[in-house]
Formats: sequence, structure tokens, C-alpha cells
Amino acid sequence: MKQRYKYWTKEQLHSHLVAQALEHGIPIGIVTEAVYSDKWNPITDFNGCNVVEDDYHPYLPCFIHDYRWIVYGKTNEYDKEFRNNLLKFGFSTFKATIYYFAVRVGSVYFKLK
Repeated sequence: MKQRYKYWTKEQLHSHLVAQALEHGIPIGIVTEAVYSDKWNPITDFNGCNVVEDDYHPYLPCFIHDYRWIVYGKTNEYDKEFRNNLLKFGFSTFKATIYYFAVRVGSVYFKLK
């Protein structure tokens, strides 16, 4: 498996994602929790947005979603949070909803797998 962020430190990752959080009104606490959590390694476990390119490499909505899915499980609650974060980042309602349905399909796929 490719490690997209292999050459990033946690400090660099945190700084990059905090800047996005501040710009788009997402609480910094979730960024700090996700970057420094002992329950996953964001450098190796986070693979960016699947299927589409990360807008900011790494992209905070996808980062938070991956963290929640890996650490807390694949739930619709986190998929809805993902959609809401995309809206905060300026996605149209239509595009955010398409992404939401894509992760819902992914959730069903992984549950059946």
C-alpha cells in the first residue's frame, strides 16, 4: 500500500491541517486528537481521499473522515460529518452529497467484504 504522507512528520501534518481548520471553521481539537491519537498512525493509515484527489494534500475533511472510520468504525454519523465538512470547505450541496453517497457505498462494501 502506498503511503502518501510517508515523509511528513506529525508536527507538519498537524500544522497543515490546523491551518485548514482555522480557515474553514472546523474545531482544532479534532485535528489534534486525530493527528496525535494512539489508536492509529496518520502517517501510514491515512491514504487521502479515495477515488478523488485531495484538494489540499492532505485534505482535512478526508483526514477527519478516515480517522473516524479507522478508530471509531464506519457509521453514517461520520459520513454526515464528512458531508458537512465538505460544505464548510465550499463544496456545492450537490457535490458534497455525491461524495456522501460515495462513502456510504464504500461503507456497505466494506461491511459486506
